[in-house]
Amino acid sequence: MGRRLVIGVGAAVAVLAAGGGVAVLTWPSSAAPASLPETIASVPAAPAASAPGSAPAKPAGRTTLNALDLTRLGSSRTLPPRTTKRFSLVSVNWTSPKDKPAGTVQVRTRNAANGAWSGWQSLKVAEAAVDQPGELAQLRGRTEPIWAGPSDGVAVRVSGSAALPAGLRLKLIDPDNPTSGGVGGGVPLAVPTSAGPTVDTSPPPPAQPEEQATTGPTTAAPTVPAPTTKAPAGPAPIKAAAMPAIVSRAGWGADEKSVKAPPAIAADGVKMVFVHHTAVKQVPCAQSASQIRSIMANDIDDGFDDLGYNFVVDQCGTVFEGRGGGVTKAVVGAHVAGFNTGSVGIALLGDYTSVRPTQIALTKIAELAAARLAAYGNDASGSVEMTAGVAGKWPLGTKVMLPRLSGHRDAAQTACPGNSMYPLMGVIRARALLPGLAITGLTGGPLVSATGSYYVRTTARLSWNLGGDLGNVGRYDILLDNQVTRTLTGNVERSTDVDIPVGAHTLAVRVVHATGAADVTPSIKVFGDRSAPTFPAAPAVALRTGTYSTTAVPVTVTFRSADNVKVFAQKVTSPAAVALGATSTVWYPTVKPGTPVTYTVEARDWAGNIGKGSLVKTITQMPETSAKATGTWSPRVASTYLGGRALAASAKNAKLAYTFTGRSAALTFTRTSATGVASVYVDGVKVATVDTKASGTVHRQTLWVRALTAKTHTVSVVVAGTSGRPTVISDGLTYVP
Repeated sequence: MGRRLVIGVGAAVAVLAAGGGVAVLTWPSSAAPASLPETIASVPAAPAASAPGSAPAKPAGRTTLNALDLTRLGSSRTLPPRTTKRFSLVSVNWTSPKDKPAGTVQVRTRNAANGAWSGWQSLKVAEAAVDQPGELAQLRGRTEPIWAGPSDGVAVRVSGSAALPAGLRLKLIDPDNPTSGGVGGGVPLAVPTSAGPTVDTSPPPPAQPEEQATTGPTTAAPTVPAPTTKAPAGPAPIKAAAMPAIVSRAGWGADEKSVKAPPAIAADGVKMVFVHHTAVKQVPCAQSASQIRSIMANDIDDGFDDLGYNFVVDQCGTVFEGRGGGVTKAVVGAHVAGFNTGSVGIALLGDYTSVRPTQIALTKIAELAAARLAAYGNDASGSVEMTAGVAGKWPLGTKVMLPRLSGHRDAAQTACPGNSMYPLMGVIRARALLPGLAITGLTGGPLVSATGSYYVRTTARLSWNLGGDLGNVGRYDILLDNQVTRTLTGNVERSTDVDIPVGAHTLAVRVVHATGAADVTPSIKVFGDRSAPTFPAAPAVALRTGTYSTTAVPVTVTFRSADNVKVFAQKVTSPAAVALGATSTVWYPTVKPGTPVTYTVEARDWAGNIGKGSLVKTITQMPETSAKATGTWSPRVASTYLGGRALAASAKNAKLAYTFTGRSAALTFTRTSATGVASVYVDGVKVATVDTKASGTVHRQTLWVRALTAKTHTVSVVVAGTSGRPTVISDGLTYVP
């Protein structure tokens, strides 16, 4: 919440306490007590983080706070490791904010689930965030809390020799005490499903009495803008801005009975918004409500009237109502001392000193800030004059110009909202002013889900969307690999052509508001590819078995394509149009023999580059009469034979020898129930035996095919003289040159 001065937190973990409420333990002597209450049962593992926008889990029980008096630690200034009742948040406070510990307070905590002890952690002094007289009068000195998670043991040590401040107490807070009953009567949590403003169902705040000047333990109450419950009559909103869905206080289990005073409402409405981080360890989103309950209990015990922040957002983008009084009212919070009246405090759960916040969290903070400012006729584009209500970064009464949407450190000596979040204030402002920046499409190449990348040959058309007052757009920057490759000035068409270099790249769009606030879309991946697929294995044609004719011969076409990235699709364009799979390496057409046939296969890559593999071949049919005959062969004449003729032989060793030059050959026969066996020789070597018997008569049956080396070959058919069916009817040879 504020600046943190070192006091320290570290070592083992100890403490304890009774039931609900606050139980302060005091030592009977200067020595530390010998024992503390028994440990509670092990705490089950935390549930997984909820999805963005989902409701947090229902509270398990009542928030309890146990306190330990540290003013009597003895000369060792050490509290040895102790078993305690369960807690998740630990902090220290003392009576007077002026009386800071001279040394460092450190704590260690024991994990309730596995018994492991943490390292020593140093508690840091928190900035005084309150500025209302009533809260100032009751404010204690305090440290920022530490989120230990479910723990059941603690140890403490304090360095330095100076006297400890009066009322020094170690606090252990359990937001989910299972033995204390439900929180808020067991009201279930709920996130409104409407995308519009959340309906404020909380009861109206009680009448606010006039604040009286009070002298507290620190200084005389400073002059602050006087709050009032009168509804502000501010100007009409600049532009409609819908509130995001909000989890109500009942939804996250706020302990309304612990609230000390009714809310104050700023008479002049909301002038500005401060962004904070809670500076405690980030927890899974399912535990957000628990952590908020802990922070509320800690704030109230430190002297706050209620939770200090007006709203809290978690890393999943869930928005929680903070200080009570109504999400649509100008409730005075306790988050930036001297500037609480007229401002809204939005805190992001977690410590963003070195961790970057999520995009959804930034977006929800921006939406919420835009809605609260617009409700009073303001937006995030400018600055506002505020008066320092207490002495801090500026003297009391100083007129200060602050951005309408500021980080906490803009108005206080603090690192809040963290070194990794504060540089993103310009992004939050831009999203509040120009919401919804998003790339809507890229044309020029497909988006491949397997790689999450677009593939483009040379130029892509990038489109994006944006909301808000587009008249205030200063420029759009098109970012290629995070470098500006094109700039469009003013409110222009939200699309442009982008030249994509070869290789893998990223594209994003940055919008710059007239004020200089800027937002950038998440990057998309794009791959520039100008290399067409190749054919390491060019198309090749081979014969295959089946029924042959003078007009149709079945063939096998083999090929293999490749690409520098990946082949997306393939197709045949000749001798017919046929779609193929991206990984296909074979195709089975039927072609006409005796005429040149062009075989062409195209391969297309993801970017649309096309490579071709092509071959021209003439399938040749040799009639049986062109073979050299040995033995007795008799002609057979009928239209059912290839070319109307065939040769038949019954004598054993009758031979037909075909000589040709080619790389694939096939022999065709007529088959009957009485035809027999033939042997096949290639270049004088027997390579196969063919049985031409069939249940019925069928003609032009190619029973033998063979791939050959590309040279002159002799293929011979030799009659085997099969007993009882010696006849072989040869119907020619077909080859591929």
